[in-house]
Amino acid sequence: MKSVLVVFFALLIAGAWSVMTGGFRDVDFEDAGMRNALEVAVNKHNIAKNDVFRNDVVEVVKAQSQLVSGLKYVITVKLARTNCRKNRANEVCATTGEPYLCTFTVWSRPWLRDIRVLDETCP
Repeated sequence: MKSVLVVFFALLIAGAWSVMTGGFRDVDFEDAGMRNALEVAVNKHNIAKNDVFRNDVVEVVKAQSQLVSGLKYVITVKLARTNCRKNRANEVCATTGEPYLCTFTVWSRPWLRDIRVLDETCP
């Protein structure tokens, strides 16, 4: 019983308890999992938009993750229309439109190679 209490208090002191309870935590903008989730979400956003030009991320405003059966990411970004056509990948593009705010909710289960956009909120 003592060892269970020691582990509990160690996790509590280390700040890991909030992750274990399923709460959201801030994610570093350079986190590879978050970047992958964002790429999938922006690609889906571009496919759904009725425009021949691509929209790219101008700024990551906020990124959070929640430990579920995998990771759920909630990512708020500023997107802007570019001068690159959708069908041309890996081009350096200049933004041509005013940035707009989007929030994506993405569920990632990397061990299954499964990533899904659960929700998208854009103007």
